Amino acid sequence: MYVYLCVNSVCCSVIDVVFVVYAQSQSAWSQILSFINQIVDRFTIAECAQRFSFVSCGNAANVEFRLNALNNNQETRQRIQSIRYIGGANYNLATCLDTVRNQVFQANAGARFAAPWVAVIITDRSPTVRQGETPSIAAQLRTAGIQIIPVGVTSGQLDRNFLNQIAFLQTRVTTVNSYGQLSSVAAQIGDYICNSHLSKSRDTFVNACASESVNYSQPK
Repeated sequence: MYVYLCVNSVCCSVIDVVFVVYAQSQSAWSQILSFINQIVDRFTIAECAQRFSFVSCGNAANVEFRLNALNNNQETRQRIQSIRYIGGANYNLATCLDTVRNQVFQANAGARFAAPWVAVIITDRSPTVRQGETPSIAAQLRTAGIQIIPVGVTSGQLDRNFLNQIAFLQTRVTTVNSYGQLSSVAAQIGDYICNSHLSKSRDTFVNACASESVNYSQPK
């Protein structure tokens, strides 16, 4: 039996989250990874709490780790910090979103069907490959119950209107002017993720963890 006591002061919801990340340079990539770890620090990663996955984007998609791969904050932070930059001139977000739906939010990859599913898309440019298909593929994810939260750095070649098209809610689109400003929105993105539980029944969470000993409380 796993015991999850909600000791984190920020979020006590049960959520499955994937970060889908593209950057135009190695230096930008490093700053984005640090930003993601700031978000991770706001959660308690455990068997019956929050779980995270990571998809690197470029011309193709690479699932760096799945939802059931890591079960504590320390190893998750270390794994994120070690992810190598793939980037490149081409950015194929459509393929990355297909990968999220078909390879991440699946039971054999650790997805919990009673928990909210959240995809945080972090990018500094609009797609260069299959761009016209991307909004319709994002709509397929939303139909499947995946909440897309876009985060954009507008110092690159990024169209905010595109982020509005793929977002679960336009009110959850976040943009900053530089990579250095990402840290200023880490708490906001953490809140967006945590509040995704409002779209699911709280009783469903308890049923999903019926074999566990769980102490739930509202996010603070």
